[in-house]
Amino acid sequence: MVTLGIIGIVAALTLPSLITDYKDKVFAARAKKTYSLIAQAIAKYQADEGTVGDITGLFDTSKTSEEVLLNFSKYFQVTDICLDYSCPKYLYDIAYDSIKYDVNNEAVLGESSPPIMILKDGTLIWIKQYASCKHETSGVRYNPDGTTVVDDDGKPIIFTFKHEYCAEVAFDTNGSAGPNVFGADAFGLHILENGSFTTNTASGHKSLQSILQGGDPIYKIYHKGEKFEG
Repeated sequence: MVTLGIIGIVAALTLPSLITDYKDKVFAARAKKTYSLIAQAIAKYQADEGTVGDITGLFDTSKTSEEVLLNFSKYFQVTDICLDYSCPKYLYDIAYDSIKYDVNNEAVLGESSPPIMILKDGTLIWIKQYASCKHETSGVRYNPDGTTVVDDDGKPIIFTFKHEYCAEVAFDTNGSAGPNVFGADAFGLHILENGSFTTNTASGHKSLQSILQGGDPIYKIYHKGEKFEG
């Protein structure tokens, strides 16, 4: 009985860690697979069109995000496409790779957004096409601890950001199934004019770099509305 008790205690201590390790390996394998599929699709487009080093015909700044996704979807095994907000099963919150807070010090989340293509293995890929490969966006900035940068009156400061990418492509390797966290099962990419792409800082950058180098995913699970504890 004593031996069985010891075995039970050891199992209780080690099982959660083993489960986490297994899940992380699954996340990493799925991320590598989808990342490779996207890279292959972009490479195939360039080969087919004879435009190596130029993807502006695929991520066409004169087209809408919906048009670009429909064209891009030809390079994947797609089972469904969601072009608007009429398909709620593909629309859900996704936590950033590190926790972010609003001016009330409550955790905020990102979200999946149409247009979305759904692959045969359940992966979701969504695209945001910009009207220029050199463009500006505006929004808040975050401190290292995840809190919003504010002025002396406590109001968020709106910054202007300059970008040199044509589109954003994000993917969730297991669809709406959890944990729905950038860096775990979801990742974001910036598509550059020359056909290369970089990882999105808030959408799993460190994690994807770690995974592609053979390491483990890097992410934090948190929930909307959690209070900042400095």
